[in-house]
Amino acid sequence: MYYTLGATQMVLNIRNSEADGLARKLADLDGTSITEAVIVALKETIQARRRKEAPSEAARRILEKRGLSFAAGRKPVSPAAYHDLDHDLSGGDE
Repeated sequence: MYYTLGATQMVLNIRNSEADGLARKLADLDGTSITEAVIVALKETIQARRRKEAPSEAARRILEKRGLSFAAGRKPVSPAAYHDLDHDLSGGDE
């Protein structure tokens, strides 16, 4: 595939059959060229990853909606606490 970036012509060569098939399917769905479909898909993926919330951010946002917040100076739960909880729930001794 060729596309022009300014005065420079670049080559996009898809050597993976699955990637090629997906690019062609997306181009067909969108009624665009394969190159345009790849560009749009990459832009959308980059935007989605930038918007992705960390679990702690999601928890903070949900708490704020309800007028709540994390306690000031709180510390994360230790891995040992999860280990203990797992054993308590499964009936383990340790």
